[in-house]
Amino acid sequence: MYTDDELKDTAAKVLRKLEQKYNFESAEVYIQSLAHMTGGTEYRTPKVFQSTHRAGCALRFFKDNELFFACFPVPTVLTEIDNLLNITSYPISSNKFDFPEISLGSSRIENIYDRRIASMNEEEMFNLSYSLNQADENFKEIILDGSIMLSLERKAIANSSQAVAFEKSTWFDIAVRALYRGFNMISSSEKHLTSRQIPTSINSILDDLISETIQKTVHADKIENIDVPIVFSPMAFSQIFSFSFVPLLSARSINKLSMELSSNFNLIDDGTVPGLPNSTAFDDEGVNQAKTTVIKNGIFEQSLNSAQFLGSKEESSGNSFRVKMFEYFPRNYQAYPSIFPSNLLIVEGETSSDNMIEEITDGIFVNSTQGYMTADYHSGAFKVSANDAYKISNGEIVGSLDTFDIIGNMFELLSKTPLFSKDRKVVRPDNTPYSIVSPFVATDELTIFL
Repeated sequence: MYTDDELKDTAAKVLRKLEQKYNFESAEVYIQSLAHMTGGTEYRTPKVFQSTHRAGCALRFFKDNELFFACFPVPTVLTEIDNLLNITSYPISSNKFDFPEISLGSSRIENIYDRRIASMNEEEMFNLSYSLNQADENFKEIILDGSIMLSLERKAIANSSQAVAFEKSTWFDIAVRALYRGFNMISSSEKHLTSRQIPTSINSILDDLISETIQKTVHADKIENIDVPIVFSPMAFSQIFSFSFVPLLSARSINKLSMELSSNFNLIDDGTVPGLPNSTAFDDEGVNQAKTTVIKNGIFEQSLNSAQFLGSKEESSGNSFRVKMFEYFPRNYQAYPSIFPSNLLIVEGETSSDNMIEEITDGIFVNSTQGYMTADYHSGAFKVSANDAYKISNGEIVGSLDTFDIIGNMFELLSKTPLFSKDRKVVRPDNTPYSIVSPFVATDELTIFL
């Protein structure tokens, strides 16, 4: 395992060798070191505790008016780049651009990075895993299946601006599922938490999960009126929003975002908020992270960008990340840097989620969905299955509902009069590399198929 100084020194050495051996017009070196600790339980059996390490180096450079990309393991990069031009590396369609001037951003790192996480030891991970096993023993009718993961990422970036940027960041992830058999049926619920902060206990997460699972075994009467308002939980709304809207934020064509949305809708991307999962001092090109107002009072303000794709009149948003989609830890040095959000903040409303539900005589509360990855961000259309939904009657949640389909359009939903709650939750929808701070969202602009 490499020390912090060894990673910085390696980045500088690789850059010097590239410049001396090949005399490239400009070049960039990106080094990532990733350490994982994982534990948990599976069907009342403790998972094998694992600790793994990965270290790699990615290069970008200009040659013959083309931009090239290649990557190597850190232990061999200094020898393998002797044959760089003979090794398969692929050209990227890009105009010539100057790699950004990078800085250490030390003051930002102090605010964002929680040093306690870096010193976390295996004993603490064992204790959190043991909490899952204990809960499983206390509730004999409940089977818990869960995983706990801590990732410590270190990255060093050096480029032709002759500076080296270095940062540590963390990714703490808990995913727990509960199975319960009661009232002649089997029900299940899931909880997912991603954060930079390590909880001292996961008992509150497990208590909520177990109560939700048991509540699901109480069936509500069938819905007779399908023309009713729907309240989405932060998780459910974020799942649909991630695939029916978010890709537009980084698209170079922003025609869809020129439409006027509800004045209630405000969207900010902010990678500088301490404690949020994707807060970092700088992005994967060495550009300082920023707070970017994307939509203000329903009107589009600015798209997200990177150093490679920065409009002449745009302010830098610092949203270039190396991401391999559909991986548990999505950041990966082998991926070419692309534009992604960091932490998307949907601005809260004025009413609490409890009051929102109390105002509904007849409605539906959707806690989670399936099929949201099929949403079409070009049109905004989506069709999802509400696999975790409850009936609202006279201002109260009265029982669970069988799975049904919801069809709608995100552009229409956001252009009408959606109601956003005052309380919000941090969510990282599965198969996304960013987090969303989302309120509860109420709307009657959808079609239900029972």
